[in-house]
Amino acid sequence: MAVVPAILCGLTLTSAHPHSGQADHVATQKESPSWAESSLSWASKQTCRWLSNCETTSSSGKDSLYQYSPSNQQQPLSQIEPHNLPDASSFWTSGLERPETWSKEEHLSRKIPQYVYDYTPYVHLFSGEQFWPCDIAEHLVHTSPYANYTLIRSMENDRTLDNLDELNEFGHFAYLKSEDNVEERPDWLGGSSNIPRGPEDIYDQRSDRVLKNPPLPNGQVQGQNPWNDFSRHGPQDRRKSSDRLQERGGHSSAPAVLIVVPKEDGIVDAFWFYFYSYNLGNKVLNIRFGNHVGDWEHSMVRFRNGTPEAVYISEHGAGEAYAYHAIEKYGKRPVIYSATGTHAIYATPGLHPYVLPWGLLHDQTDKGPLWDPNLNHHAYVYNYTTRHLKSSAQTPYAPVSWFNFRGHWGDKIYPMSDKRQYRFWGQYHYVSGPLGPRYKNLGRKKVCQRMQAQCIIKHWLGDEEDGDDGEKRLPGEEIGDDVEDPEQTE
Repeated sequence: MAVVPAILCGLTLTSAHPHSGQADHVATQKESPSWAESSLSWASKQTCRWLSNCETTSSSGKDSLYQYSPSNQQQPLSQIEPHNLPDASSFWTSGLERPETWSKEEHLSRKIPQYVYDYTPYVHLFSGEQFWPCDIAEHLVHTSPYANYTLIRSMENDRTLDNLDELNEFGHFAYLKSEDNVEERPDWLGGSSNIPRGPEDIYDQRSDRVLKNPPLPNGQVQGQNPWNDFSRHGPQDRRKSSDRLQERGGHSSAPAVLIVVPKEDGIVDAFWFYFYSYNLGNKVLNIRFGNHVGDWEHSMVRFRNGTPEAVYISEHGAGEAYAYHAIEKYGKRPVIYSATGTHAIYATPGLHPYVLPWGLLHDQTDKGPLWDPNLNHHAYVYNYTTRHLKSSAQTPYAPVSWFNFRGHWGDKIYPMSDKRQYRFWGQYHYVSGPLGPRYKNLGRKKVCQRMQAQCIIKHWLGDEEDGDDGEKRLPGEEIGDDVEDPEQTE
């Protein structure tokens, strides 16, 4: 009987092939035959094309490093002395703005309203996470610009957050490729130094207690290690959330990005973007798909006349929208949960199946380290009609050119000749890195990201009804939804 789930799973994987009509995946589909043919032997090509033991041909050793790339002659950054690496600390103050020259009106137009910070979502990272939040400035230090598989030497050693858009002549064919073998898990890829620090104090006033919400699952799942370092009671605590004192979120060395978008009728959308240098894909039948370098996730709080109305959270190229009153809160701030590996965001802790039946493919969240993006972020104001981003009055020297980068924030999908790569029923172990925040439909009219899908705003927590922002994607396919041109969507 175990054959039946495998067959159904394979049919689902096949039927959920990347959507056509989007630039990146059109290119991907055209290149698929050449990737398959790039494998080292006829037997391995057929095995990797049809069977599930492709991973046995994968190698994490140094013999697989840069096998396919012109960077063979380059020294991996992991072997360079730290004092010889570029200094990323100045990247975030490299903007060209001079706030002392702003008029009073200009200063007011760039000021982030206080209510945006009053309702910033807290983020519970997963307690067993391996790939924590990262700084895009640090990410640039450990990657090099490529056009497909060819190094762009003109910017090899001269890339910053303030000139990244100079790569736009290559469009979506530009990639920021890791100069380390990702399977050796270099420190910068995991971001362990950016784990939010534990809170220094505890809510001690009645107004700071968690607001009442519908009953939530405890979040403890079989095989999960208890998390006690950042929580007074840990995930074993079974008291009602409305009766339990919650701790304040911690500071992460990895800055979040806040983009505030004023719109008509008193509407203001506050987008919080969270960056990770690596996405660890989920497993299906013990086969892992969808790993990629670089990972952008986001949440959005919609305000009307300064009052929060809804919260949107991104999940695998789709997402979910909740009425503000329905979402879990610490004080009056929303609480969201980042899934282990994929960093998809959910409104509750626990297991979250998607796409495939019987929970064969699922994300997992829990009440791990609590991240407060207010404590370290760079803020911007975005005019969606002119598609112009400006640094805010709060962080006036923050550069803006990185936002206009049209390329991918990670490696291009590895060819089949790379020993780290395999394919099963059209799905790849390693896929291309994502595009950036400018492709998240910042000028959206609805709360949901995807224009074509029905936007259901949930007034509950749980799975009583389908409230997804369109169809979720299989690992690696969610990138396709990001390729919408802002000039068309906004």
